[in-house]
Amino acid sequence: MSDAILEVDGLQKSFDDIHAVRAVSFHINEGETYGLLGPNGAGKTTSISMIAGLLERDAGTVTIDSRRIDVTSVDEKRAIGLVPQELAIYPDLSARENLAFFARLY
Repeated sequence: MSDAILEVDGLQKSFDDIHAVRAVSFHINEGETYGLLGPNGAGKTTSISMIAGLLERDAGTVTIDSRRIDVTSVDEKRAIGLVPQELAIYPDLSARENLAFFARLY
């Protein structure tokens, strides 16, 4: 059994002829901090979106706490949090209304 809290193996995603993510693999053990660095267009956001289950991957697996994540499972998506790089709230809604709105997306 692995000590990794997050394991990513062979993650791949293409958009038509553009290979956005090619065979990304890494593991993060409990208590570790991991940085995903690269220039614009390197595939960081695409990788994070696939890990969080927001974007279907072409290939590869994501395992969180020894549980393989299936991007089609609503229950699994509900257990994963993601903080977007851009402000993603509606200013006319209260904090509670924003949370309720985004919770309904899952």
